Amino acid sequence: MKFLSVLVFLQCLLTPMISKADPTSALIKSYAASRNLPIIDAVREFIHQNSDHGEGVWNQTHGNDNAYVLDHLYRTAIGDMSAKRPELLCGNRSTAMQALLSNLGIRSRTIYLYSQYSGSFMGHVFVEAMNPATGSWEIQDADYNVAYEDEDGHRLGIAQMIAISDFSKVYPVNSVARGWEAVKVERLMIGQFFNLAYSPTEGMLYYNQQALDTGLVAVAETYIHTSFGKVNYTPAKIGSTLVRPLLVFKGGVYENERVPLPD
Repeated sequence: MKFLSVLVFLQCLLTPMISKADPTSALIKSYAASRNLPIIDAVREFIHQNSDHGEGVWNQTHGNDNAYVLDHLYRTAIGDMSAKRPELLCGNRSTAMQALLSNLGIRSRTIYLYSQYSGSFMGHVFVEAMNPATGSWEIQDADYNVAYEDEDGHRLGIAQMIAISDFSKVYPVNSVARGWEAVKVERLMIGQFFNLAYSPTEGMLYYNQQALDTGLVAVAETYIHTSFGKVNYTPAKIGSTLVRPLLVFKGGVYENERVPLPD
């Protein structure tokens, strides 16, 4: 009887966690089926569609409380009028995505991008997810609602994005659009966010020749050690292109000061 009592007690503890995860997972699976989307894409779109990018009062109060964020994402999705629509930054959305992927049994890892565009040091965060259908890591950016693929439709990971020499062979995609301008992520390319990436889970710092020659590698390493403390990682130079040409949009490349970049 004592043994059974312990089991009942454990079940009571676990039931709230399970029941809280299951409705969201079920909702995402239903959305994926209705749109004929891969489950990973459905997670990304669920987060993007049920939150706004921002760092106002809601974000400052609740943005780093992931349990609260997940609760309000779900309640927003089902039309609960008492819910407050989450206001999240790229890092908050990435944390939420990792939690939801984990509930679905899908591995993921955080990727930090750094840039020195126009002399300003900036960062952006998304996740790489292990696609259960392909067995490959692929970029999933819930902040911009985008994944990336090559000309043949194969999904790309961050190492491939940094090494690739021609942006015209990369296609940003989501459920409604395909292409840099159509998906509205040209600012990441113009802002030079695909020259260097830090993957703490892998213990890797990926960079290309442009990141090395512009001094971005040194600046990023200083920032990483300041922000993350004493960390061990392997610097890996990939790709041989000095400077990749930007694609031309709307008759001309955006002027530096007019390009909207990530917050």
